[in-house]
Amino acid sequence: MIGKKKAASGQLNEKTDIKTPISEMIRKFKKQKNSVIALVFILFLVLLALFGESLAPFKINEYDYSAILQGPSGAHWFGTDEFGRDLFSRIISGTKISLAVGLSAVSVGAVCGTVLGLLGGYYRGIVDAVIMRICDTLFAFPGIILAIAIVAILGSGIGNVVIAVSVFSTPTFARLVRSRTLALKNSVFVQAAKNLGASDARILFRHILPGAVPEIIVQFTMSVGSSILTASSLSFLGMGAQPPTPEWGLLLANGRNYMMTSMHCTVFPGLAIFLTVLSFNILGDGLRDALDPKLTD
Repeated sequence: MIGKKKAASGQLNEKTDIKTPISEMIRKFKKQKNSVIALVFILFLVLLALFGESLAPFKINEYDYSAILQGPSGAHWFGTDEFGRDLFSRIISGTKISLAVGLSAVSVGAVCGTVLGLLGGYYRGIVDAVIMRICDTLFAFPGIILAIAIVAILGSGIGNVVIAVSVFSTPTFARLVRSRTLALKNSVFVQAAKNLGASDARILFRHILPGAVPEIIVQFTMSVGSSILTASSLSFLGMGAQPPTPEWGLLLANGRNYMMTSMHCTVFPGLAIFLTVLSFNILGDGLRDALDPKLTD
């Protein structure tokens, strides 16, 4: 009886110790403390974007001319701006704008780039040549310069900033997915699907695309940080968000005139941009290490 119980418990332990790709990824990710901290901070930003405005101590456009350019205090944690508006409340409100711009722009770029990469890598020929030459043309311009050119043509505004960032995000995803498609299109399971009469769309999105998902996730995460930085740069130059929108880049631009007398007007918006971009980059590095099956502990 004792021997049977030990055998049963051994079988139970073997079942509970079964490793799946997701559990293995989570296990690897948990060991990277910096990436876990970055993830927690990003989740905090998401909650702040969703509920921050209702928790902010002041309205974002509540003027107080008796408290112009006051430093951090108990009443105003981050101080006030040139119109006496509470900077802490405005930065909280700007979280939603910056995250929305970064996530939406990269999402559009990821979807367009993924589709183009799948088509180019699978069909090759003229389709691949046209797609890759367009990507090469876009790669010839620095991202911020290309974004400035697009916004200059379309006009300033958050919507046009999203379009601009999406355009220069697309070729990165297209090249990434194309290379993965080339590696998988001649694999055994893809050839088996072809022999069974599967359509091209089914092969692309059911068999090839899942193999590129880990790379897409890593690139998406790291692109969000650069997109937020680009959007803030455009707003800083006056080509993105317009007053009185509390976008971080615009807050930084408004505060530069008072750097010598009221540094808090630039320090806190700059710190928000810095920590957010850094967190997305660290999270991307952690996900890359966790999703790479070649890396061992």
